[in-house]
Amino acid sequence: MLEHIRVVDLCDGISQFAGHMLVHLGAEVIAVEPTVGVATRHMGPFVDDEPDPDASLTHWAYNRGKHSLALNVESSEDRDKFRTLIAGADILLEDCRPGYLASLELSYADLAEINPGLIHASITPYGSEGPRSRWLGTDLTAVAGSAFMYASGDADRAPLRIGLPHSFLHASADAAAASLIALQERDRSGVGQHIDVSAQESVTIGFPQNVAPMENALAADRIAGGISLGGMDIPLLFSCSDGYAICVILPGVAFAPFSRRLTEWLNDEGAADENLLTIDWDNIGVQLFAGEVSFSVLLEAFETYGKFLATKSKAQLWEAALSRNLLITPSMTIADLVDYEHLHARNFWDFQSVKNGNNAQHPGALVKFHNTPTEVRGSPPKLGEHNKTVTVDRKLKFGAKPTTKDSLPLEGLKVVEFSWVIATPSAVRILSDYGADVVKVETASRPDTMRTVNPFVNEDPHPDNSVGYGVYNAGKRSLSLDLSKPESREIVFDLIRWADIVTESFAPGAMGRLGYGYDVLSEINPGLIMLSSSLLGQTGPHSRLAGYGFMAAAIAGYYELTGWSDRPPAGPYGPYTDFLAPRIVVATLMAALENRKTTGKGDHIDLSQTECALHYLAPAILDQSVNGRTIQRQGNYDPHMFPHGVFSSRGEDSWVAVACSDESWPALAAVIGLDSLTDINQLERREQSALIDAAVTVWSSARDNDSAAEELQNAGVAAYPVHDAAGTNTDPQLRHRQHQIQVPQSHAGSMWTHSCRTKMSRTPAVLTRGGPCLGEDNFEVLSELLGYSVDKIADLAASEVLE
Repeated sequence: MLEHIRVVDLCDGISQFAGHMLVHLGAEVIAVEPTVGVATRHMGPFVDDEPDPDASLTHWAYNRGKHSLALNVESSEDRDKFRTLIAGADILLEDCRPGYLASLELSYADLAEINPGLIHASITPYGSEGPRSRWLGTDLTAVAGSAFMYASGDADRAPLRIGLPHSFLHASADAAAASLIALQERDRSGVGQHIDVSAQESVTIGFPQNVAPMENALAADRIAGGISLGGMDIPLLFSCSDGYAICVILPGVAFAPFSRRLTEWLNDEGAADENLLTIDWDNIGVQLFAGEVSFSVLLEAFETYGKFLATKSKAQLWEAALSRNLLITPSMTIADLVDYEHLHARNFWDFQSVKNGNNAQHPGALVKFHNTPTEVRGSPPKLGEHNKTVTVDRKLKFGAKPTTKDSLPLEGLKVVEFSWVIATPSAVRILSDYGADVVKVETASRPDTMRTVNPFVNEDPHPDNSVGYGVYNAGKRSLSLDLSKPESREIVFDLIRWADIVTESFAPGAMGRLGYGYDVLSEINPGLIMLSSSLLGQTGPHSRLAGYGFMAAAIAGYYELTGWSDRPPAGPYGPYTDFLAPRIVVATLMAALENRKTTGKGDHIDLSQTECALHYLAPAILDQSVNGRTIQRQGNYDPHMFPHGVFSSRGEDSWVAVACSDESWPALAAVIGLDSLTDINQLERREQSALIDAAVTVWSSARDNDSAAEELQNAGVAAYPVHDAAGTNTDPQLRHRQHQIQVPQSHAGSMWTHSCRTKMSRTPAVLTRGGPCLGEDNFEVLSELLGYSVDKIADLAASEVLE
């Protein structure tokens, strides 16, 4: 799909995930490494735990399919060779510290003189510019500044990160997607640009709780294995006889049928009590907040459900979820995942022979393309393996003539969206940010679930007043259309004729049953690109399972990876796979668009949220399949740094994140008063962990978290305040990047939302309106886009097809 695109990957750490994504979409990716190899080659785990730069499973995870070119860009000779390489490149990906490339005369401005069409993406902890852009950063400090960490973990302990580093994976996936968006604009203008990606902001984006304080709404509280809605703690994680499971039991119309079916199961087995049988699941949310029903009723119901689920095995819960259509999934370990029958049935895994006789299981395709299957062949490259085979001097293959007009990258792109909740809508929001015209189709009887979910502006639970809906749907048009009415069929088909892209996230097969399957829609519009998003994909024995990202996060192992070793899983905050999938949605849609330019044909993309999420866990999956080691929750532990954790600071539930490398230990020891220990190594430090952790805590507890972080940064130690939602509103770095912006919104007058997650230098994203009110744009869509007359629109309204 991207075979004509050359990417130079200068990333040293796990930001190599950006190049990994582009390799999976067919691009030629050249990994430029120092002569000693990139940092990931020296990170464990290793095959058989034997350190070897060609046997690091962390390196294998994100570099298979790339070419390795060993160059020392700090030497003048190799730097000239690098410049020659850049002259023929389409995209440069790098995670250098801000200012480093400029010191070598390899900044974007320098490289654009060599190659005006270059798209250069920089991935940094906090962004390339701003008051904290030069702060030392790690995965821990970036996620601390996002507020996502604050909301994850047990309420009575320090906030938690995901069990494996994730913030730079978020950022690098954003960089890959944005680079492909920028390619669309370059094909018109002939000019590239710089893309600035902040790991802190990438994790923060799509987290609507962060703008809640700005809208006089309640933000999220920290609760292990559950969520907090309007001050009410709702468990999602329950014990079962052989582990744990996620069971989504939430108030609201969208969840009511599932809760009723769960109650019926308990009743069939004599486990339902009178309290459970009298709950009106359609209206329980309204009744609770109106004071008509006590919260104790719901808490008692959760206890009853919990006792029942504890008697069932994971296998029994799977069978019931599928046969009874329940929102239940087991909480899988990495060991469970590598043997999971559904993934094997979908041929998800790619296998690589390993010297110890095992087969390394690599996550396979990002998505399944119907017309243009993609695959990554071969083993991860050895250091410098392609020094003699890579053609450094290459002529660029795009033919646009430079122009002075800078239009938004996706101007003219037309999108029809039948998707809802978070995963796909937040991806489509990115398309809208960069100029696409998006029509979101909903119905009043079946609105997007996000319209019913906290937080609400001024705590007013109106469907047009949801902050979350506004974050994920800002900039779009709303068409309210009753798809059950025969008259809607003509409108849908006319929209498909108009569109370049259509997205949907109904249960697998639902679009086909409605008469809108890809086979039908592609007959109407052969160039149509259709994306179908679901928990487990459109095929396979468990594909019919419908549900939410909480469930996919459990299937993908995230609950077992996040928490404390002496407690049940805490899990990451919210429907975590919904935050991971959007970048892959955008990247694959852009790849399909690129492919359509040469083939003239569209495609159908089968996206499994679970499979997307497993790419982010590749090192752990490889460790399991190669070494037989199952990584599980271990607080904020990091194998490469110590001390590494979240420490209390002055104030209630206030924390600062500290990530100490071997190089920064002497400075930290001096700051916290352990001067006598400045010369000890990391192993020796871990042996004295109680003493060191206590010393850090005593020191940090006497300071507010901002002051503590600044003092440590000034000493040369990576640290960041652990922000709650309000903290992100005042963070100087996020403010500099205009992270939160206020836009017009028809119901509330205005609404705060997030700006675009990536910053383009020449054609930055533009947002002019908030999330639309339901059906707000009916007339404009039908008249301006589809050319319907006023009389025809009136007839449709009279027939109640426009809800």
